[in-house]
Amino acid sequence: MRNGDGVPNESLLNAALELMKQNGKPLVKSPGHGRSMRYSLPSGESVRVRTCNDHILIVLGDKPSGNAKLNIEGTDWLLITMPEVPRTPGKVLAYLVPTKEAADAARKTHQAWLDTNPNTKGDNRTWNLWFSENGPAKANNFHVRWKKYLLTGDADAQPDPMTVETDGSVKSEVEAARLRISRAAGVPPTSVRISIDFGL
Repeated sequence: MRNGDGVPNESLLNAALELMKQNGKPLVKSPGHGRSMRYSLPSGESVRVRTCNDHILIVLGDKPSGNAKLNIEGTDWLLITMPEVPRTPGKVLAYLVPTKEAADAARKTHQAWLDTNPNTKGDNRTWNLWFSENGPAKANNFHVRWKKYLLTGDADAQPDPMTVETDGSVKSEVEAARLRISRAAGVPPTSVRISIDFGL
């Protein structure tokens, strides 16, 4: 089932938390305001979670220069999670990368891009790292470069239950209902069981 709008961030986050648990590194939410995605490991080290649907880590700087403060900094680790197939519910990939290494890579690749004298107005604060071969050569293939940080295990991200399409069959209608109920109850879909009595 493909969802052109992508996989909800909440679903990617839940899958990443499950993978961390499977790898013996359960995360505890850190106190914070709004939609902060900061957590802590049992060791006390801090982790920031970043979700992406398109196999690109988007890094924002507070200025275009190499000494910019980046929005991925401020924790010990960066947990980057994405659907295995871009923008599609199902298996999730998650990389637990030292934040310093991720920030250094963003700075290095951004500077390499600037060294090519790109057609820019000089205020580019968005620096991207591609987890595929689709990006610029100096900033792509991070699925290979950071392979050692890829978490083992198996976790799925679910589609947005409000946008799930059904084919009209009982099976697909029940599956859509299961997803909506699991979201409303705050439990995984596997915890929701629906039975139908056709004898009435």
